[in-house]
Formats: sequence, structure tokens, C-alpha cells
Amino acid sequence: MPRGPRDTRTWYRETDPMSQVDPELVEFVAERAGRRVLDLGCGLGGYSRALGDRGFDCYALDVIDEYVKAARGIGVRADSYDGERLSLADDAMDTVILIEVLEHLEDPGALLREAARVAGHNVLVSTPNCTQDFGSVPIEFSHMLDVDHRQFFTVDSLRELLQASFARCEVTQSHPIDHMLAGLVLPRPLQRVYGALARVDSTRPRYFSRLLGQGWIGDRPTR
Repeated sequence: MPRGPRDTRTWYRETDPMSQVDPELVEFVAERAGRRVLDLGCGLGGYSRALGDRGFDCYALDVIDEYVKAARGIGVRADSYDGERLSLADDAMDTVILIEVLEHLEDPGALLREAARVAGHNVLVSTPNCTQDFGSVPIEFSHMLDVDHRQFFTVDSLRELLQASFARCEVTQSHPIDHMLAGLVLPRPLQRVYGALARVDSTRPRYFSRLLGQGWIGDRPTR
């Protein structure tokens, strides 16, 4: 895809939904979600499709009608909603996921409270990670090009947001940039050495591009 400033409300119109799915985020959800999953802010529906293929019962909602149509086109049970109140009963789902959603909202806490209301067990979120300061190092994350971002979360600010809506929460940094850069700049023989060291945890990453969060409803464990 071309690079440059982008508005994610229109950027993905001509994109293959499955090309936008990050396997690591699918694993993050699959390891923690209950069987009934609400994909809130589903975009093109790729994550719902990927999770459905793994046996989860997914229902998807988005505020952009074109994206909902695209999600339905790949077999996802998807509907439009107004971005505020969810037309679902309390505890209607086991798990609600918000994949790269909260950073687009003026009031992410309001949507998290709705997610907590309809989730019987837990809520899972991912956002771009703005914890690190790279100073003058010329590193650019794709999310830095998104003109419709309203929130720029750090580990502490995302944890504070989740604590306001959940009995317990956890925030971790994910998607190490160090490993990605090593794959881009190291000669192939050194890439294999670096990979071997990473597998035995001898090269600890310092920089991460994403934050992953989980909020539990009450003290009930998931699955």
C-alpha cells in the first residue's frame, strides 16, 4: 500500500480484508477469549473471519457502512452501529475485542464501559504504543501517519484507562521493533544468528510498536 498521511475511515476501502490481519493479534485473542466474541470496531472484518475459522462465534460491529459490507462479503456476521450504545444485553458475549480502535476515539472510556457491560468475562484491546521516545532516530511507525488518531497511549495511560472500567487489568508491550529492524538491516547469516539468540532470550528487545491490554469483569477468569 502507498505511504503517506491517511485517514483510516477511508484508507482501507480497496483493501483485501485478510491482508490487514496480524497473526500475532489473532493469537493474542485466541489465547484469552471465550467462545462468543464481539469484534467491536471490526473494520473490514478480517479478525472476525480469522477467529471464526478457529471455532469462535464472532459478531462484528463498525460505524462505517462500507466496512460492514466488506466484512459481510467475507462471511462475517456484521452490522453497523452508532459508535455509542451497543444494542446487546448485559453479559451477552464472553469477550469483546477492540483491535486498533481506542486511539481513534475522543472518549475511549465511554466505549470501554459499553464493552464491559456486554462482556461476561473480559475485554481485549490493542493500540499503537507511544511509550518510547526515539529522539532523533529516524523511526516511523505506520500508525504515526494516521490523521484520525485522537489518543496516544503509553503503558501507564492505557492501564489507567482500563482500571477505570475493570476489576483487574493488564497491559503489556508487544511487537518488538528491534527484531523487525534486525531482519531489515542485518546480512542473512547474521539474521540467523540473531534469530537463534532471540529464541533463547539472549537479545531482549527494548522497543515495541504495540500495546496489548486485557480487562477482566469482576474476578472471573477467562475460559
